[in-house]
Amino acid sequence: MKARHVCAVLGLAIAAGTVVFMRALVASNDAQAETVATRLLRTVPVEPTARTMRATLDFRPDGRVMQGPPLRATFATAADLAPSGEVAVTRALFSQRRLETPPVGTTLTFLGRKGAYRLKLAKIIEWDRPLRGYPNAFVSPETAAAIGEEWTPYVPQTAAELAPGFRSDAGRNFDRARGLLLWAAALTALCLLVNTLFLSVEAKRRDYAILRVLGLTRGGLVRKVWAEAFKLSLIGYVVGAAGASAAVWAYTAWDAALFPEGCVLPLSAFLLSGALTFGASFVAALAALRPALAVKPLEAASFRPPRHRPWGMMLSFAFGFGAFVAVEVWGASLTKAFVPSKEWPDAIVSILPGGVSSFDIEKLRKLEGVRRISELQPLQVNLLPLEELKGPGAAFGGRGGKAYRNALLLASDYVPPFRFVAGDRAAATNALFTGDACLVTEMMARARHLSLGDGLRLDCGRGFVLNLKVAGIVDLNWHMVTSRGLVRGLNRMPVNTDGPVFVSFDTLAAADRRPQEFVHMTHLWLDYEPDFLAQYGVFEAGRRVEKEIVSALNGANLVTKEGEVRGNTVRLHARDEVAEGTLAHGNDLVGSMARIPFIFVVVVSLGFISLLVADADARRKSFAVLRAIGATRPQLAWILAADALKVAGAGLVLGLAGGSLTGWLCTFATRKMMANWGLPAGFALPWGAVGRGACLAFACVVLLALPVAWTLVCRAMRRR
Repeated sequence: MKARHVCAVLGLAIAAGTVVFMRALVASNDAQAETVATRLLRTVPVEPTARTMRATLDFRPDGRVMQGPPLRATFATAADLAPSGEVAVTRALFSQRRLETPPVGTTLTFLGRKGAYRLKLAKIIEWDRPLRGYPNAFVSPETAAAIGEEWTPYVPQTAAELAPGFRSDAGRNFDRARGLLLWAAALTALCLLVNTLFLSVEAKRRDYAILRVLGLTRGGLVRKVWAEAFKLSLIGYVVGAAGASAAVWAYTAWDAALFPEGCVLPLSAFLLSGALTFGASFVAALAALRPALAVKPLEAASFRPPRHRPWGMMLSFAFGFGAFVAVEVWGASLTKAFVPSKEWPDAIVSILPGGVSSFDIEKLRKLEGVRRISELQPLQVNLLPLEELKGPGAAFGGRGGKAYRNALLLASDYVPPFRFVAGDRAAATNALFTGDACLVTEMMARARHLSLGDGLRLDCGRGFVLNLKVAGIVDLNWHMVTSRGLVRGLNRMPVNTDGPVFVSFDTLAAADRRPQEFVHMTHLWLDYEPDFLAQYGVFEAGRRVEKEIVSALNGANLVTKEGEVRGNTVRLHARDEVAEGTLAHGNDLVGSMARIPFIFVVVVSLGFISLLVADADARRKSFAVLRAIGATRPQLAWILAADALKVAGAGLVLGLAGGSLTGWLCTFATRKMMANWGLPAGFALPWGAVGRGACLAFACVVLLALPVAWTLVCRAMRRR
């Protein structure tokens, strides 16, 4: 078997084996679900008479307000796990966000619907696999009675009923990457096969010409190409499937505690892998037919070396690197729309769950380092005509058990210096504070087909419809600020919204159907003094101002008209911290996706071995001449390596151009699919990530080309 065949078989085996391994690993994980659920019931038992309640945990690693989804706690009563006023938790409460469990004695702050509750950590239960809805925090009946929330009877579940919850994580994580994984594996198999078949056609060109002279038909030539492609695919598939099966068996046997039921090898994994491998073989053979059928019988008298050796490898490397670039460009372009705009105030402060009196804003007028602070009052109302929301973002929605597309009304006593794309700030501010007018974002205007002066109809409930005139349209990225600032999803409204609509306090009061004694100040927004921010930085400045707010509000507790004291927790969400977290999360998510095609770029680099071998064979006579006139081995090796590096460089340039275009087209397609949400189609090219990827890909080729070229030259010299 030639070197080009070995490289192709190795690459095909990696591509096919990856598909088998991933699907078998997910199937093996799912097979353990009922056994794991049985262990959960044994390790974390819940009394049949227990009562339960759901809350969120205000946990701040290193003093920072957490970005992203909250830690969800499901409480259950237990007689002997924690003393009165204390709580016992499983490690699963913190492992849902991959956080270290704090030591015993730490005070934890839990937020319910009616107040904030501070409990001392009394015990840590050794169970770290989260299961949504299953209790992960336990308090005594006396502590439960002191927590003024709605407790419901616990409904016992069997291991079989709990098992689907343990299957979902692995399956969902695989589903996210499955399409990209299959695409990258198919592309790798295709690229290596195309490169090998092209090299084979060029290497056998004179042999094919002689066979044509001896009577070989074009059909016979086609059969030879098909036979070579099929043979390589079959060997690669068998080697890859066998290797992946052995790897899954070894992995599950090594960690028998995690896989007590052993490994599972589903038939679907082998069928999918086979379809991918032989599908790539079919396409590669079609591509190789063109140069094969171009062989003419007269070439039998030609002794010239093959002319088109690098083309297959150049295109293969370009496709592989282009896939990596496309993922990076697509991810960066989409992330761009979610990074908070600089026009937002420096921070949003949440006082939840109950808020404080709106008159308490006067206590905050002289905070150190704060240039401006105002109440920010949120209210979500449905948009007309009613359109039902689907998906996870509608899980908590309201009227009649259904959730509808809605607007997030935000009222304040001033308008920040947003960037207007229609109207101007002075006229819009005047319209807001003198009548029923509003400012909308460009995303909402695009989604709802709104223009300056149009009307926005709101269904405020109880038969009341409010018509607002659009006084301005602003270019504003709002998703992460309103999400991290805990402005959305209050009062049983859905988390998903069409976007913020800025109004006056009077307009919001007209839209709010709640009695005014139930309306409190739950949010603030503020700007720092520039010198204060420069002195302390975003993180330290936020923590200082947060402490000042708590102190000025005397703990920020809410006293009801009945005299009941309800606790709150104050959280300052800095715009720049939200932006940093958004970029970090986006880079992490896109990076994990881009890692899949990049790994296959490294695999595709194996094709350079076959290219170098073919190049050395074609240059054998010229190298003998050069050696005779004094050329050294390093010089001859450099000639071979330089050719490979030129091919790699050209492939990187082609991959950058093609991948950037593909990434932008994917962004455009994604925007089209989300057109009813008004998502913008921006184009971003993350030069840092792409540059690092290009350098690593080129370094792989260098590390491969230099030793292979030296080995080939030394072997050729020994033959002399």
